[in-house]
Amino acid sequence: MTLNRLDHIGFAVADLDRSVGWYTRFLGAPPTLRKLWDVDYIGEMLGYPGCRIECAFFALPGGGDLELIRFVDRPPAVVDMETYNAGNGHMCLLVDDIHAEFARVSAFATFRSPAPIEIPWGPYRGGWSCYLRDPDDISIQLIQHPPGGPRFDA
Repeated sequence: MTLNRLDHIGFAVADLDRSVGWYTRFLGAPPTLRKLWDVDYIGEMLGYPGCRIECAFFALPGGGDLELIRFVDRPPAVVDMETYNAGNGHMCLLVDDIHAEFARVSAFATFRSPAPIEIPWGPYRGGWSCYLRDPDDISIQLIQHPPGGPRFDA
C-alpha cells in the first residue's frame, strides 16, 4: 500500500450553518462546496445504512480540504472534547505571524492560553503555538515555525 498525501480532514458538527459561518471567518473564504448527500454508498461505508449527511468543504492552505459533516437523520450527541481524551484529534495550521493571527481570531474564538506560547525545546524550539476551539469545541492549533523551520534531528 502506498499513502500519497492528505486528502481531507473531517469534523462532525452539530449545526452546519453556525460552523460554516465560523470557518468562513476563520479560514477567510467560503466553502468550495456545500451539499446534502443522500446516496447509499455513504451509509454503507460508515455503517449507518440509509443515513443522509450535509457537508461543507473548505480548501485548506497547502492542499487538502476540511470537511464539516452534519448527520441529518441522527441527532448529535455531545462528547467530552478535552484534548487529553483518547480519540480526540486536532487540526494544526501553520501561520507566518502567530501574534497577528491570535489577535485576529480572538475576536470570535476562545483560546486555551492568554497568548501564544513560545516553544522552549524539541523540534519546534524557537517557534510559537497556541490552541483554540471552534463552536463544537474541536481543537485547532496554530503554529509558527522557528527560524529555519523545525528540526526533527534535535
